[in-house]
Amino acid sequence: MERNDLGQVLAVSAADIDAMDWVDDPTRAGVRHKVLWQSGATVLGLMMIDAGAVNPEHTHHGAHHHILMLSGTATMLGREWAAGSYLYIPPGVPHEAANTTDEPCTFFYTYRPVEVPPDDDPLVVA
Repeated sequence: MERNDLGQVLAVSAADIDAMDWVDDPTRAGVRHKVLWQSGATVLGLMMIDAGAVNPEHTHHGAHHHILMLSGTATMLGREWAAGSYLYIPPGVPHEAANTTDEPCTFFYTYRPVEVPPDDDPLVVA
């Protein structure tokens, strides 16, 4: 069943988030995540990439992607990004996240689909 947190108050402490299980990605060794909020295909969460692991290049053709580095360092969009860095990746931009260090990296991400009007008007950015 798809999770739908829309319209619900969520207030989760740091201890609660720490206690949440990391979910391994079966298709990408060394990549795991925690979903903090979800409504349909819109997701906010945490991703951890182990030392030396890669979330391979992919493209979200219909979604906005925001990333805030929380700890460690990852290479994305051809540059290294350390804790405190922010990236916005618009729909259609290929990207990967590679951890080339010897420590895990963690980042907060949002994945928000683009809204397409039913009457085929030009793309509306939501």
